[in-house]
Amino acid sequence: MNEKKNEPDSPLVLDQQPLPVRRPLWKPVLLSLVIFASGAIVGTSATLILIRQQIHYRIHHPDEMPGNVASRLQRKLDLSDEQTEQVQAVLTERQQAIQQIRREFQPQLESELDKLEKQVADLLDDSQSATWRQKFQAMRAEWLPAAP
Repeated sequence: MNEKKNEPDSPLVLDQQPLPVRRPLWKPVLLSLVIFASGAIVGTSATLILIRQQIHYRIHHPDEMPGNVASRLQRKLDLSDEQTEQVQAVLTERQQAIQQIRREFQPQLESELDKLEKQVADLLDDSQSATWRQKFQAMRAEWLPAAP
């Protein structure tokens, strides 16, 4: 009998590591896009809310405008204290003139807004009209405060 020494019937492979499992790439990419989009939405929303609040504040407090603008110009244009005071005086004077013009035209504007509110309300039923008037008055108070 011829026996082959130490020769197995099948070839023996030593130190073979299993192939790495290939995971799908779409899941982390999709998750990254969702996180990025969520951050963009939250950031944009916060910015819009902040801008809206700032606009409302400035509409309702026009008397603070000359000082704020003069301070900003002092920083950006490197104005001296004397120049800043002069700029603030000009801004205050012009703002008072603008407010005077606004006071003169405020009754005409109010009249037109009253007509708008009434004409739209006349087109609606009682429930719609009440809701319209309420929303219109709220918008009017928010965006068009009484003239100073």
